[in-house]
Amino acid sequence: MKTLLSMCLVVLSAVCGATVSHFEYFFDTDPGPGNGIQLYERHSLELDELISTTGLSPGFHRIYIRAVSDGNVWGLPQRTTFYLPVPNPSNVTPDGTVAELEYFFNTDPGPGNGISIYGRHSVNVDELISTASLDPGFHRIFVRAKSATGSWGLPQRTVFYIPVPVQPRPPIVNITHLEYYLDTDPGVGLGIQLPFPVPGTSVDHTFALDMNGIPHGNHDLYVRLKNTVGTFGLPQTAIFSDGVPAHFVCSVSGNDLTLDWESLHLIDTYKVYWAPEPAGPFNLDSSGVFDGSSWTAPLPPDPRRFFRVTSVHDLR
Repeated sequence: MKTLLSMCLVVLSAVCGATVSHFEYFFDTDPGPGNGIQLYERHSLELDELISTTGLSPGFHRIYIRAVSDGNVWGLPQRTTFYLPVPNPSNVTPDGTVAELEYFFNTDPGPGNGISIYGRHSVNVDELISTASLDPGFHRIFVRAKSATGSWGLPQRTVFYIPVPVQPRPPIVNITHLEYYLDTDPGVGLGIQLPFPVPGTSVDHTFALDMNGIPHGNHDLYVRLKNTVGTFGLPQTAIFSDGVPAHFVCSVSGNDLTLDWESLHLIDTYKVYWAPEPAGPFNLDSSGVFDGSSWTAPLPPDPRRFFRVTSVHDLR
C-alpha cells in the first residue's frame, strides 16, 4: 500500500537569521540529525510536500520534520500525528453484489445459519420480521449480507424492546351482600349476612348490630363483602364499645378501696355510684380519685356497700 501524506509545516527552529540548507523527515523514532529522509534545495521556512507512507503499518503514526542551516546547525523537529486505515482485502470488491441476506436474534448461529432473506440485491432492506418466538423484554437483531462470491460480511445490530402484553381487564362485578361478625371469625359465609337494596361496585350502607347475648365492653367488628359471583373479600375491622364498663376488680390495700375495670374504646370519663343494697337507690360517690379506668377511695364506714360504674361520652 502506498499513501501520499500531504505535509504543510512551518519550521521555526532554524538558527535565527540563517539560511535553510535543506529539510529531513522521519516517522515515529528519531534516527538522529542528518539521518532522516532528506529533502534538498528547500530554501524556505515553509514546506508543502507529498510524502509517501509506504512501509508503515495501519494505525496511528507520528511524522517529524526539521531543517538544517547552511552552517550545518539543525533545528528542533516539528511533529504531527496521522492515522493509516486498515486496507480492504485485495480479494474483496468494495461494491460487490449482495446475493443473500440473513438475520438472527440475540445469539449468532454462524454465517449461513440465520433466517435467510433471498433476492435482496441492495444494501437497503425494508422487511417485516416476526418476533412471535421472542419473550417480552430487550432483544438484539443482527443482519448480515453475503456477496456473489460467497463471502459473508460482518453483522449489523440494533436493539429493540417487546412490551409485556396487556392482560384483558376482568369483567366488572357488583357487590351484593355483606356479612359481619364480632371478635371471632366463624368462617367465610357463616357471619350475619345482609343483602344490599341496590347492588353496585361501591356501597355506603348503614345497619344495626344485633347485640343480643353480647357481653358489655370492647369488641372487634369485622365486615366483609360478597360479589355477584359469590366471592368474599378480605374482612375490614373496627373497634367499638357499648359504653358499659365491664371486667370489674375490687381490691383493698390498707385503708383504701380500689375499683378497676376495662378501659372502654373512645371513653375517658367515668362516674362511680354506691348503694347499701343491690337494688339501690344508688348515689354518686365523690370520695374517690380516678386514674384512667380505676378509682381509689378511703374504705367506707358502712359494713355493706355496692358500687356501680357508668361511662360519660362527650358527643361534642
